[in-house]
Amino acid sequence: MFKLSNLSSLQLFQLIRYGSFVLIGICFAKLQLPQSVIGQFETFILVSGMVSFFWVSGIINSMLSIYPKKSEEEKKAVLFNTFITLFFFSITAAIVLRLFSQNFLSFLDKETGGNLVHLSIFYLLLTNPSFVSEYVLFLNEKQKEIVVYGIVTALLSVIAAVVPVLLNYSIEYSMYGLIVVAMGRMVFAVFLLNRFASFKFNFKLQATNLKLSLPLIFSIFVSGSAEYIDGVIVKAKFNDMFFAVYRYGAKELPVLLIIANTFSTAMIPAIAANLEDGLKALKEKSGKLMHIFFPLTIVLMLLSPVLYRFVFSESFVYSSILFNIYLLLVIPRVLFPQTILTGMQQTKYLLVSSVLEIVLNVSLSIYLAGKIGLPGIAAGTFIAYSFDKLFLMCVSYFVYGIKPSAYIKGIPFFIYSICTLGAFALSQYLFKTGFWEF
Repeated sequence: MFKLSNLSSLQLFQLIRYGSFVLIGICFAKLQLPQSVIGQFETFILVSGMVSFFWVSGIINSMLSIYPKKSEEEKKAVLFNTFITLFFFSITAAIVLRLFSQNFLSFLDKETGGNLVHLSIFYLLLTNPSFVSEYVLFLNEKQKEIVVYGIVTALLSVIAAVVPVLLNYSIEYSMYGLIVVAMGRMVFAVFLLNRFASFKFNFKLQATNLKLSLPLIFSIFVSGSAEYIDGVIVKAKFNDMFFAVYRYGAKELPVLLIIANTFSTAMIPAIAANLEDGLKALKEKSGKLMHIFFPLTIVLMLLSPVLYRFVFSESFVYSSILFNIYLLLVIPRVLFPQTILTGMQQTKYLLVSSVLEIVLNVSLSIYLAGKIGLPGIAAGTFIAYSFDKLFLMCVSYFVYGIKPSAYIKGIPFFIYSICTLGAFALSQYLFKTGFWEF
């Protein structure tokens, strides 16, 4: 009755993976774990992602942009060499984290005496190279296998994290459980490469891929580091209890974040193969995203205090204020100029835009945090990210002559944006007047 497309299967996979960690968080809250303990687990996830998110995304996106133009034999080599690159960067990241965790980053692990960072190192070493798995399946159009892989790994992750807590073991055993799941994912990645790739190291291909991916890596590092910088600021100034409250609120619309990022990544090969057709597909499909996610965002904004009270607990109701500010990111999220420039292999502009974004983000976050507290950090992120998309749209138009109307459905976007901002204002009013208190 429902036929998966290649794109929707990858989106569903990412959604399932994200949902598993949301479910873990809900279980921890419902099991009434102290917020300080939850903060330790969130720090474990933060640390492993903080030193790897940028190069994983950069290397994967680079692979997707060059893969369609290769011969069948070269495609097999691309898959294996991408895995090798991810593995090399994982080792490098682990070394850097180990070196700095004893001094510069010591504040990240105040409670466990360094063990938490050590566990994060093992986790990132096993997790990051295995990210190639879903894209190997995606590029070989194995839609059902992607979904099954996502369901199995998600279930194992939830079981591995929650069961130790149910058995009254410390939160560190939940981290051990995720490391074991990561081992299984690594084994599966090697199995897939044996099935779809050729185990031949290609220095020339490595150099080409690295040359293309470096601007992407730096761009994603600069633009994406704001989330981690904000987390580090909170972690440095507050204890694990406040960090847990912040992390539970500092979330975008869960479905949109996954689908938008996956959509952007998956459209890169289409843009690379044929710009005109790719732009038409981008406009049509991004328009469908608007019709789904703007209405959903508006509803969530108005109901978030109630949802946080019942889905998590009374202790996390304040997190809903931060959540509503992050929900505003739906406005820039449904714009995809970065996809166009990546598909055209014009990644240098992404780096320039990202540098401007992070400078704006950090300065605004610090300033607004002094004025309005934690919500100011979220507001700074929204303003800076919106600026990034506007800058890239200007580059696409003034440098390459690609009008926004070529890939954006303007009227629906404008109407939805106004309604979303109105819903946000109403949500703030209802919260301040205590409308949802009962």
